Amino acid sequence: MTTTTEELVAVHDHVPPRPVSKLPELAPIAARRKAADKLVEIFNLDPDAAACIAEAVVDPAELRRAIETPTQLAITGGTLSAVRARVWARRTLPDIRNPRIGTARRHPIAVEPGTDEESRFAPVGDPTSDGITPHLKVEVESAEHMRWASALAARAVLEANDWRYSIRNQGVLTEVWLVATQYAHTEDGSPALWAVTTAEGSSRTTAAHDILGVGNSVEAVMTAASDTVMRGRIKDLNTAFEQGPTGKQSEALRCETLPALILVGYQPLSGGPDKFSSAVKSLVALRHVDAPKAWGDGPELESLADEALAVMEDRGILTPLRRKWFAGSISRAQAKAAHLPVDQDIRAAEIIALFTSDDQDVRDAIRDAVTRQSTRKRITKNVRVNLAVALMVRAVAGEGAKPDRVRRYMQHGFVAVRDNYFKPTHREADAVLADALDELDQDPAGDPGPARLELAARSAYPLIATLSLWADRGTQGNPNADDRRRPGEVIDTMLTSRLGIRQLHRAIVDHHEGRSTLRAVNEDGSIRRTEDRAQDQTLNDVYLRSTFPKPGSPQRPTSTDTPDDALRDAAAQLGAAVRAVEDAMAAIRSVKALDGNDHVETVGVDRNHVREWKNVLDAATSDLEFWGRIWERRNRGARSAARGGDGWESEYDANLDQAVEGWEDEDSEDLEVVR
Repeated sequence: MTTTTEELVAVHDHVPPRPVSKLPELAPIAARRKAADKLVEIFNLDPDAAACIAEAVVDPAELRRAIETPTQLAITGGTLSAVRARVWARRTLPDIRNPRIGTARRHPIAVEPGTDEESRFAPVGDPTSDGITPHLKVEVESAEHMRWASALAARAVLEANDWRYSIRNQGVLTEVWLVATQYAHTEDGSPALWAVTTAEGSSRTTAAHDILGVGNSVEAVMTAASDTVMRGRIKDLNTAFEQGPTGKQSEALRCETLPALILVGYQPLSGGPDKFSSAVKSLVALRHVDAPKAWGDGPELESLADEALAVMEDRGILTPLRRKWFAGSISRAQAKAAHLPVDQDIRAAEIIALFTSDDQDVRDAIRDAVTRQSTRKRITKNVRVNLAVALMVRAVAGEGAKPDRVRRYMQHGFVAVRDNYFKPTHREADAVLADALDELDQDPAGDPGPARLELAARSAYPLIATLSLWADRGTQGNPNADDRRRPGEVIDTMLTSRLGIRQLHRAIVDHHEGRSTLRAVNEDGSIRRTEDRAQDQTLNDVYLRSTFPKPGSPQRPTSTDTPDDALRDAAAQLGAAVRAVEDAMAAIRSVKALDGNDHVETVGVDRNHVREWKNVLDAATSDLEFWGRIWERRNRGARSAARGGDGWESEYDANLDQAVEGWEDEDSEDLEVVR
């Protein structure tokens, strides 16, 4: 018989099926109890935790032997103890809060629970533990909350990390990591559910459950708790094996049991994590957090940020309520009832201020949280900003934008804010605006003070969350493709002018009012209209970068119909000319002599040319200084007029007038020399 090319391709496109064998019988109850007792004796497990492990294990005798020689797993700051044994897949629960869910989670801060199916309940919180007691505790509202969370996790896992093809043919080959977990029902009064739960291996366990056709994993574990059900299933498959199993029955025989590494103890080192739950998270993160393709940047940063908040709470830096507020775990209604700000810009400013704080206790907490889950040894400012942004964007699901895109943009949204300490005040935006304008008046050329920093921190959220300001540059057809500034640098440019400060303020106000599109403003803060006066001018990335260009590189306006636009056009040409002078100077320096040195350093340039160029540049420098002073005077004068004027402004104007007269005299003398 001849094999065709198509048949050869088909053979090599499939994983060779692993041979199957009969399933072992369900162990006697007495054997399971004996194994549970030994777990309690050796590792001081809670009796319920020990019982749920013993019930899941296929061979209690194998478990007892493993207890005699446990595996030691080193983590940063301690050592976990584990035992190896094969477990029944139906009695193993995949993590119902798998990190792979990522941005699919709908946190109460963004969407009120119950709004739709995706937000029917709040996301299940992180597991906790009583010190180093080796089992985890998870709070859920009800059994229905567990089923909902399990279905959400299964869907996300199968979409992001689908192992079903391999496992159908080979079964689960590598150990899943399991922990005895208590699920406490906080609202419906039903008894707690104990189940061995995957700390690592949720994707493989979920795939096995899907192949077995068990439906919802929570329901499957509850059903499989019955020995009668388990014995019936084992009998059916073993009978099929003896008679010659079908393809689906062979797949089931491969998936009914799993190799497992069960975590049963923890011993911290001095200064290490003092909770079993943190130790488990550290162990899992050592495999996932340092491999971005495994979880992705978003879930990785969320995991690290959550742990940082947990450490801060443990050390008394944050109260439990404020930790939940920072984490986005309470709704806006709950925040309001607790007298916490409900405006997302204020929450964002609080988060960035916390994570970029120079407070040593805060920095130590962040360092310890990150190093427990990652091998990073140096926690840079950018890492801390990224952790802060991971928490900020949990509110973005309610904005209608793509959270992952906003996260990537917002990571570049804080520059001056990152490098300078400020303390959020929770004041109305108008009050922050007034102080920011005063700061600008008092020191136009100086670094931004607390009010301007707060304005920058608060405005970054609405500007980026509404995608009015972007981070990816160079898009084809983009008139500002050469503007490579980060969003935070654009915001910092806006802090240097009255128009920019008023624009940042308007972004905050419009966002408070629930506007999905932010509006542009005029110098006096009034809403700017489009050129045809037909509608309000809305903000977008091109408009912001054109209106607030990089210093020295003003953008050309679309028309020159007004004196202001004509001046902007001329200034843009001047900026291009200055850049050209820079390029020309660099070109002269780049000419090398035969010995490799700058040739101009040896032969120089004709003195007559140099004198003429210098006269032109000196005159330009004088004019530029004069025009800059006029701009400062105009901006200060506008502020003075808005306040009705005062003695300080009058004194400043008099001093400026005197200085201008002096510059004019000097200019005249310079012109006489040139002539």
